[in-house]
Amino acid sequence: MKKLSALFALLVLAGCSSTHDVEPQPEPIAEVTPEVVVDESVISLTVVTTPDDARVRIMNIKPVYEDGIELDEGKYDIEVTKPGYLTYRKWVVVDKKTILTIELDSIESIQAAQ
Repeated sequence: MKKLSALFALLVLAGCSSTHDVEPQPEPIAEVTPEVVVDESVISLTVVTTPDDARVRIMNIKPVYEDGIELDEGKYDIEVTKPGYLTYRKWVVVDKKTILTIELDSIESIQAAQ
């Protein structure tokens, strides 16, 4: 029985000790992809004017106009002025990011055309 136990122990130990090398497997590399979030809920107004130094005012709200001003959805009374140019004034519906381009006519060019 001792020979059988010794043989069994020898087989178990022989199975546990392997002499071949095991190469470590490379770990997978996880790429981090930046998440771009576009907030479609931002409602804003930018007025691009010619001449570019014209004064822009939103007549029916108190905050002073600035490019990209965030607004609530609605109608806004926009006035663009500059001395020597005809005044532009119009109600504009703003319900998304809005860019309004206004080209003022000079008073001199209007008078010359007459």
